[in-house]
Amino acid sequence: MSEGQVEAIGGWLKEQDSSLDRSYRRLSDISTASFSADHIAYFEDYRRRYFNECLIPGQGVDEILQTLKQQGGTPRSWIDLGAGVTTLFWATGVNSPQAVAACDLVPEALHVLSLFKDRSELPQCYKDGLEISGKTESDFNAVRSLKWDFHVMDCLKPWTLPGESSGFDLITAIGCFGLAADAERYEEAFSAAAAWLEPGGRLVGADWIRSAAFIEKEEHDNRYLGCELATRCAQRTGLATLSCQTVGIAGDPYYDALIVWAFSRDG
Repeated sequence: MSEGQVEAIGGWLKEQDSSLDRSYRRLSDISTASFSADHIAYFEDYRRRYFNECLIPGQGVDEILQTLKQQGGTPRSWIDLGAGVTTLFWATGVNSPQAVAACDLVPEALHVLSLFKDRSELPQCYKDGLEISGKTESDFNAVRSLKWDFHVMDCLKPWTLPGESSGFDLITAIGCFGLAADAERYEEAFSAAAAWLEPGGRLVGADWIRSAAFIEKEEHDNRYLGCELATRCAQRTGLATLSCQTVGIAGDPYYDALIVWAFSRDG
């Protein structure tokens, strides 16, 4: 690990968060020469560390993929908020999207995702994800071969996409809203996403509840999370509850549980 590089645990550069550029940009408009080598190394490490080998049972991944498959509809347009490097993995559970957009505040994360998306590498955990979802490699390659959009933006605040006049049929926020400092800011992020949901569209996400040790390590206490908060946010934004469940996590030093939820906007 080089000087200045932090350990890839949560997929979140918390120490650098306050200094990141929060203006909207397309990834394609940013010069790669401006990227931080340490940030690239962090997200590549995170991808290889957590999204490479066989899936470990009892971590909540099965529940997320099943929720995407059963409650995510068949989206014409799918946008993934707080994508980091993981959108292509969650694609193993999404039903035949026609267009994909990935969003994150850190351009280097999207850069690593974009490079991996354009390769043919298929790690074992992706194969496991496809098996859980009952999908084939042909299904996966159809999504991988689409032209994706990559948006650099703050997904915890109200957002706009220049040139976009319509919303999305599927919005995912897997591990995104739980980075909010408190329940009030969680609701702000939730409302910002719900505003972009098309009639009949689905909002699907997961929030990881941190362990006491991880809270002490990064000083981010998100034990305010729960189905009560998520469903209250849905009600306040006019969404119907499709499902919400708390899933315990076995043997993980950083997370105790996660909340997996799905909501819809009446068509």
